[in-house]
Amino acid sequence: MKHTLISNGRRIAYYSNGSTDSRLLLVLLHGFCEDSNVWDDFILFFKNMPVARVDLPGFGNSSLPLNPGMDVYADAVCAVLNDLSVEKCVLVGHSMGGYTALEFAAKYPERLAGLGLFHSHPFEDSPERKEARRRGIEMLQSGKRDLYVAQLFPGLFAESFGKTNPEVINALINKGKRQSTESIVAALEGMILRKNHLETLQNINCPTQFIFGSEDTIATPEQGLQAAVLPNIADVHVLPGVGHMGMFEAPEKCAAIVRQFWEFCVTQ
Repeated sequence: MKHTLISNGRRIAYYSNGSTDSRLLLVLLHGFCEDSNVWDDFILFFKNMPVARVDLPGFGNSSLPLNPGMDVYADAVCAVLNDLSVEKCVLVGHSMGGYTALEFAAKYPERLAGLGLFHSHPFEDSPERKEARRRGIEMLQSGKRDLYVAQLFPGLFAESFGKTNPEVINALINKGKRQSTESIVAALEGMILRKNHLETLQNINCPTQFIFGSEDTIATPEQGLQAAVLPNIADVHVLPGVGHMGMFEAPEKCAAIVRQFWEFCVTQ
């Protein structure tokens, strides 16, 4: 079911399975250069659960943000919860969606019953990473969006998966090319600006889940293990042979992990 709302003069689109009953809502946040449809197949594993997916500002059917920043994305998630009259949720973010979830945890801790970092981490960008993002912005602003997107997605998967499933990568590339240059640039600027959230994890008072792929070079297991010692309750998974896109590379396994975490949060 598609929903739209207006917050601070900007349109936010989100999708729910129509069930926002007394059970905890699971909210899924997509990553960079994607939108909520990245979860289309994944949510089939959650048929009997209340689930919502958000188009983060600028992506999918949501308006371009007025200013870049993970805090703007976090505010959009809060607006969705308010629109659904949901007090607390289990929030799971993939990659950039995880950065958004961490910002949400810092800004709206009382709205969280569980936090999931799916191929994501709490560290700010290194100087080298910031410079790489700036080069990406220059490339995008020179009119090379399609080339940028085509170069982005293949490196997100484990090499073995990419060789045997080129159609998955090609589909993501084609969808990524539908995102506007302005939205992609705003996301890159927001990730450059984002802060370290180690203190957020240290002070968090809800269960926290970490899912990493052994072949992930963007959110590495080493980063995850450094962060996983901080929350009081941490559920940590490292998936063998998986890169940065577990919802495609190991969907059934990842869905089972997320479902189990949601069920645990329900009992807390």
